[in-house]
Amino acid sequence: MMHDVKRIAKVVAVKAMRLFALVPAWEVDAVIAVVVTAGALALYLAVARYQERTGFSFIGNIELRSLDARFEMRGSRQTDLDIVIIGVDEKTLRKTGYPIPRRAYASLVNKLASAGCKVIGFDLDFPTAENNSALDVLNRLKGQAGAHTSPEFMSEIDNQIASSDNDAAFGEAVAKAGNVILGHVFLDSQQKAQSLSSQEAEDYYKLLWDHPFPQTHPYPDGANFSPADAFMRQKGNTVFGVEPNIAKIAERAKSIGYLDTVFDADGTIRRVPLLIYYKDLDFVPPIEIEMLRYLENISIDDSNAFIGQSGVHEIRLGAHAIHPAKDGTALINYAGPYKTYPHYSLADVLTGEVSPATFHNKIVFVGPTAKGMGDMRITPFSTPEAAYMGVEIHANVLDNLLHSENPRRGFLKRGTREETVDLVVILLFGIGGGILFAKTPPLRAGIAALSILGGFAAVAFIVFALFGMWIYVVIPAATVVIDYAAISSYRMIFEEREKRKVRKTFERYVAPGVIKLIEENPEKYFRTGGEMRELTVMFSDIRGFTEISEGLTPDELVHLLNRYLGDMTGVIFESLGTLDKYIGDAIMAFWGSPVPQSDHAYRACETALKMSVALNDLNQRLTHEGKKTLKIGIGINSGQMNVGNMGSEFRFAWTVMGDNVNLASRLEGQTKAYKTMRLITEFTYEEVKDQMVCRQLDVIRVQGKEKPVAIYELMDFVRSKDQYEDLLAHFNAARDAYIRQSWSEAITLFEGLLERYPEDGPSIVLLDRCKEFRVSPPSRDWDGVYTTKKEAVH
Repeated sequence: MMHDVKRIAKVVAVKAMRLFALVPAWEVDAVIAVVVTAGALALYLAVARYQERTGFSFIGNIELRSLDARFEMRGSRQTDLDIVIIGVDEKTLRKTGYPIPRRAYASLVNKLASAGCKVIGFDLDFPTAENNSALDVLNRLKGQAGAHTSPEFMSEIDNQIASSDNDAAFGEAVAKAGNVILGHVFLDSQQKAQSLSSQEAEDYYKLLWDHPFPQTHPYPDGANFSPADAFMRQKGNTVFGVEPNIAKIAERAKSIGYLDTVFDADGTIRRVPLLIYYKDLDFVPPIEIEMLRYLENISIDDSNAFIGQSGVHEIRLGAHAIHPAKDGTALINYAGPYKTYPHYSLADVLTGEVSPATFHNKIVFVGPTAKGMGDMRITPFSTPEAAYMGVEIHANVLDNLLHSENPRRGFLKRGTREETVDLVVILLFGIGGGILFAKTPPLRAGIAALSILGGFAAVAFIVFALFGMWIYVVIPAATVVIDYAAISSYRMIFEEREKRKVRKTFERYVAPGVIKLIEENPEKYFRTGGEMRELTVMFSDIRGFTEISEGLTPDELVHLLNRYLGDMTGVIFESLGTLDKYIGDAIMAFWGSPVPQSDHAYRACETALKMSVALNDLNQRLTHEGKKTLKIGIGINSGQMNVGNMGSEFRFAWTVMGDNVNLASRLEGQTKAYKTMRLITEFTYEEVKDQMVCRQLDVIRVQGKEKPVAIYELMDFVRSKDQYEDLLAHFNAARDAYIRQSWSEAITLFEGLLERYPEDGPSIVLLDRCKEFRVSPPSRDWDGVYTTKKEAVH
C-alpha cells in the first residue's frame, strides 16, 4: 500500500513539475505578488486586532521599537518655554530628609504664588497625614483638658495646634494660591481597592464628583447607547478605587486629576489616557487636562468627550480638538530626552538660590526626580545612563495639549487616516513591487528593493517629524522583502531552467564562455554578425600526423585524437580561452571574446606553455603504452579581428576572421621551418615581453603579405629567465652577425652555440641559411627580411 502511495506521489510530482514548466514566468510572478500582498494585509489586520496575543504582539513590539527609533532620529523638538519642573531631587532629600515636610511644600506654593506663576501641578499625592509628633502631643493635651481649663489656655493650645499642623498649612497655601492642581493615583484592581478605607474612598469620590471629566456625550448626537459600555468594550482604562489625598489638602486645591499613564507590553510609556472610567460611576480627567482648563479658562460647556459605539471619537477642550485612540489614549509626542524642559531643585527654590522671579508666568510641575523615590519610567528616549522621571512625562502631555493644533508639537496621530495609508502602502508594495521585481534583473531588483525600503523609511520619518503621523513600517517593509525574495527565488529557478535549455542546445558547439554570455544576453549572441575587437588567436597542429595515422587503426586514431584534443582543450579552458574549432588534428582558439580580457595576449602565451607541459605528460603515457609520441607547432598573433556569430539561422559559430587570424595560421606553419614548437608575432611580443622569455628569430614576409613581420620564439615564463641567459646571449650575438651579413662570423658563432646547445632548432636553421648565403649572398640592399616558402593556411 505504502509503495503505491509513493509511486502515485512521484507521478503527481512529475506531472506538477511539467505543468509548472509550462506556466509563463510573469503569471507565476503575479500569483506570488497577490499571495504575498493578501498575506501582508491579513497579518496587518490580525496585528491591529489581536496584537496583545503571543505572536502578533511580537510584530507589534517591533513596530513600537521603530517608533522609538524615529524619536531618537528626530531628537529634541521645540518645547513650550513656559513649562518648568521643580524636582524633589537628591539634593533636596539630603537637606530636608524624607518624606519632605508638608510645610516645605507650603513654602514652595507661597513662593510660586508670590512670583506669579500661571499654574502649579503636583506629580505627588498626599494619601496620609504627615507624621507630626508635636501635633500629636498637642492634640492629646487638648483631649485631656478638663472642664475647668481656662479659655486662655485652650485658645493657646488651639493656636499651637494651628501653627504645628503642616498639612493644614499646606492646604492653606494651596487655597491661597488658587492655581494648584493636585494629582492622585487610581487602583486598577478590586483587590487593591479593598485595601483602602471605604469611608475615605467614599469621601474622596464626593470630591472627584466635583471635578469629573466635564461632559461625555454619545456619538453621534442622539444615539441610544451607554458611552461607558462602549468605552469598556474598547478596553478603555477602567479603575476600581483611588488612593485619596487627605481632605485638608485636596479640598483646598483648585482641581484634581489623575497621574496614571499606560504601559505598553515592553514596559515603555508611549500613551496617556485622556479619560478614565471610575468604578461604574463616571469619567474623570487627568491632571494635564485640568491644568489646561485652568490655563485657558475653558468652561464646562466647552469641555466635551464624544464616545461612539466603536469607542472614543473626539475630545474637545475649548479650541482644542483631539482625536485619541478608541480606548481614549493619546500617543505622547515627546519633546526630547530627559531634562528637555528646565529643571530646578526644590531645595534651591526653598533656600532662594533660585530666584522666585524665575517662575513668573511659568507653568510649574512639582514632582520626584531623585532616583531613590521610584518614579523612573521607560520612554522612547530612555537610556541606561539617563533615567526618565515621570514628572517630565506629564510636562510632555501638557505641552501636547497646549499645542494640539501644531502637528509637530501635538499628540502623535494614529487613526483611520494613518491606517488607510498603511493599507495603501501594503497594496502598492505588494502588487507594484511584484510587477517591478518581475520585470527587473535580480541584481537591479535587489537594488530597487533596497531603494524602496530606504525611501519608505525616509518618508515614514519625515511625516512623523513634520506632521506627527505614525505610519507603520514593519509589515509594509516585510511585504517588500518577502515579495522580492519570493519572486527572485522563483525567477532564479525559472532562469536556471532556461539556462539548462541553452546549455543543452549549445554546449557541444560553442565554448563555455559563449554559453555564459548567451545565458545573460541571448538576443545579442543569437544575432548573426560581428564586430572588430583587439584579440589574440592561436593555432596548433600535430606534426607528421599523416605518418602517425598510417600506423593506427581507425579506432586507435580516434582514441588518440580524443586524448590529445581533450588534454589541450582543457588547458585552453583553464585560461578562459574560447575554443573556435577543431580542423582535423589542428586546434583554433582565441582570447578576449566573448569574455572581455585585457590580458588576452598573456593568456594565449600562458596556454601555449602549459600545452607543452600537457603534451609532455601525454607523451610519457604514450611511451609507457609503447606508442609513438606527438610533436606540435603553435602560432600566436594579436591584433584587430572580426569576432561574432558567423553563419546563418540554421547553423552558426562564434568565431574570428581577418588578416591577423590568417597570420597566426601561417605562423603555426613556420614552427616546423624554424624547428621550434612556439612562435609569436611582434604584436603579441609587445604585449608580453615583460612577462615571458622570448627571442627574436627572424623578420619574415609570409605568402600573400607585402609587409614583413618580426617573429619570436616563446620560450618560458619570465621567472625562469636566468636559465636562458647564456643561450640568449650567444644566439643574439650570432644573429647580429647574420643581420650584418658577416656570414663567416655568424657561422662560427652559430657552430659554437650548437656545440653548447646541439638541440637548438633555430640555430640549426640560421646556420644553414648563413652557409647558403655565403655561397649565394642576397643583394647589397638586403633588409634582413626572409620571404617564406608557401605553407598551408587553415
